[in-house]
Amino acid sequence: MTTMSAPARWAGTHRPAGRRTIPPGLPGMLLRFVAIAVLAAVGALVAWSSVPAIWGWTPVAVVSESMSPSLHRGDIAVTSAPPENWTPMIGQVVVVPDQQHPGQTRIHRISGIDENGLLITRGDANNSDDSFRTAPGQVKGIGRLLIPGVALATLDMREGDPAMFVAQTLAVLGAVTLVLRPAPRPE
Repeated sequence: MTTMSAPARWAGTHRPAGRRTIPPGLPGMLLRFVAIAVLAAVGALVAWSSVPAIWGWTPVAVVSESMSPSLHRGDIAVTSAPPENWTPMIGQVVVVPDQQHPGQTRIHRISGIDENGLLITRGDANNSDDSFRTAPGQVKGIGRLLIPGVALATLDMREGDPAMFVAQTLAVLGAVTLVLRPAPRPE
């Protein structure tokens, strides 16, 4: 009867019964898979916020919690210009000129229409309507799509807190590095 010896790399090692070993390349493969998943998620979020521009839709960053719980600071609301025959409906989310801050816009919900046909808007988290009224022809956009949290790091950075932006950037760069590095060659 002939006996076969273990490969040289196993010589002198003992594996207790019932214990499994992790194949040498498995942790690297798992890390690479996670990196690919992170990059795919980032790519999908970028696509969701920019591809609608093909149809003339516009991404709008939500900068406050006035629309909470529907919209949160850092969300991206993708909006479209109202069509010519648009009839405003109570409950629609719209982007209107902010008459309290000239040159800025406000994304709020239509809470009513007054006797002159002007829109009454209100943030979901607010206890009262906005102090101004908006003519339907002044509406800049109608909410179409919501992408949660995508702009939060950028808003924080604009306000002087770059930590989340730096962390997200490093995470994406780390994932890119893991994906682009050459795979280890089997021995």
